[in-house]
Amino acid sequence: MTTTVRPTGPEEPLDRGGRTRAFDIRDNSRPVGGLRLTRVPGYGPGTGRIEELEIAPEDRRRGRATVAALAAEEILRGWGCARVEADVPAEAAAAQGLFTALGYT
Repeated sequence: MTTTVRPTGPEEPLDRGGRTRAFDIRDNSRPVGGLRLTRVPGYGPGTGRIEELEIAPEDRRRGRATVAALAAEEILRGWGCARVEADVPAEAAAAQGLFTALGYT
């Protein structure tokens, strides 16, 4: 398995100098999910957000979301972010476990 994250289009500018971009999550070139990252200066200096992270149900439990989250952190570092935030719904137990394992609080 080779999981990669590829942009789906150009970055979109946001107010106050922010930016956002959508990505495909792929396994051996086959789309298995999506990701959206945002950097908004209003959140504090150098703060990025994982706005969306979705893996198709039939492709879950194989480490693809973990690879995508780690790639997201690297992309956001490249955007000058020193901090990464993500909101995870309380009912999303698997996502809660993923982000807890990655050290998010």
